[in-house]
Formats: sequence, C-alpha cells, structure tokens
Amino acid sequence: MIPALRVRQLFHALEECQDADALHTVVDPWLDEHADAVREALAPLATFGGWTRTAYEFGDPLETAYSLSRVSDALIYKLQPLLQSSETPWAHRLHEPERWPQATPDQYLAVFARLGMTPIGDVAFEPFFHEVVHVAQTESPGTPVEITGTVWPGLMLGEMLFSRTGVTVCAGASDLVAGIADLSPLHDVFMRRYRETSDGSMGWGSNSQWRTDFRRDYVTDASFHFAVDEEPDSDQDILGEPRGLTPAERSDLVRYRCLTRPLQDPDAWQDACPGGRLTVRRI
Repeated sequence: MIPALRVRQLFHALEECQDADALHTVVDPWLDEHADAVREALAPLATFGGWTRTAYEFGDPLETAYSLSRVSDALIYKLQPLLQSSETPWAHRLHEPERWPQATPDQYLAVFARLGMTPIGDVAFEPFFHEVVHVAQTESPGTPVEITGTVWPGLMLGEMLFSRTGVTVCAGASDLVAGIADLSPLHDVFMRRYRETSDGSMGWGSNSQWRTDFRRDYVTDASFHFAVDEEPDSDQDILGEPRGLTPAERSDLVRYRCLTRPLQDPDAWQDACPGGRLTVRRI
C-alpha cells in the first residue's frame, strides 16, 4: 500500500477511536508497521529544491505530506483554546472534532520524531515558524511582536516547515490587530479548534479531498521560501481582475496564512486568500 493511503487510514482510525489512550492503542502500532515507509516517502521533500513534481502520480510526496498534516492537526487539536465564534467551521461540521484524542506536546513530538521530524524549538517570533493563536494588544501601535506563550510545538522536516508552533503574543496594532491576526480564517490549514480554516480539500468528495497538495515552505541560510509550488504572484486574480490587496497585504497573507490587520480596501476582505510563491530574505 502506498504511504499516503497508510497515513489516511491512521487519520480515520483516530477519528473513529473512542479509546482515551489512542496514542498507545492506535498510533504506536501504526508507527511500528508504517513509520519507515512514510519517512522514506517524505524524505525527498526535506531539502529546498530537492524534489519537483514532473508528472502527477497518485499518493506522491505532496499528497503524503498533506495526509500526515491532517493527523498532526488531529493530535494538536485539544491543545488549543475552544472556538469563540457562533459559526461552526467547515472541518468541524465534517469530522466531529471533539472526538480527537488528547495528546501532550511531548507525545506529539515523539510521534513525529519517528517520521524524521525535529522540533522548531525556542526562536524569536517569525511568521514562518509561528502561528498566532491569541494577540494581547499593547497600547503602543509600534510595539514589536513578542511571544508570551507556546500552545503547541512546531516541526521541521529538514529545511521544510511541516507545522508551525502555535503561540500567544503581545503586539502593537501596526503589526498585528487582535481579533484579526488571531481569529480571521486560516489558509492552507485543514483544522483548528479555535478558528475557521481553509485548504484545497474544501468542497471535494471523500476520496478527491485527499488529492490535496501540502503547501511547502522552506528556510535556508539566506531566505524564507513560501509556497514554492505556486506560480509567481501578480496584481490580478485568475480572471484578470485587480486583486484589491496592496503588495504588503499580499505578502503578509502568504507569510501568516491569514489577514493580520484591516485591509486598505475593505471590499477585498471576503475574497482575500494567499496566492503565489514568495521569497523573503532573512535578516
């Protein structure tokens, strides 16, 4: 069986398991049987520029990584705060997420260590590495973003980002606005407990949704490379219409995977989504 299907089976097994000790009864036996094959399938993605899709093949490394990202989302789900919105997110309607197992940060890291991944660890705030879970707004708009707590750990596969660390921060409104940077829809993510999400699987059937590609972001000595499999960005959408975002707003949307501040054109809010690859030099 190809690795992507093995990972998909793990996701469904976790979804259906009612055992409070699912990490031992479901995940550990699965790792014993499949970890080596999945780690080998993911290995080509670990280096920036090391793998390119030349022809589509079902269950290739991008689909394997996407399937595994769903497992990751399930295991960090109960580490997150509860949803505060009255609207039920799309992924919650489909998957009854409160059934997901309870995993500690150490258990989560141990699972993915067996698949070749390493923790991001303690680094200063950077949207490449960090997902904003809550913003404490400071009085001064110019206050730099500072991490105040870690909600769940993040993971790297070599130079490739697998999952960002979830953090709480304090920040001035010039960088992040509370209620937007921590509550606006999160793109290229399957499921979160505390906010709406959107990825390429949305709206597809039970089989087709698993053909979603994992979004690849890489860090090298010189730069952060976001969405490397996308086409170059432009000022127009796919229909040739102006996209309504400033260059800085488009850049932030790719880097943070969500809106961070009110838009210069409020009418662009509804359709704002990341588009195009982006390279940002490291300071």
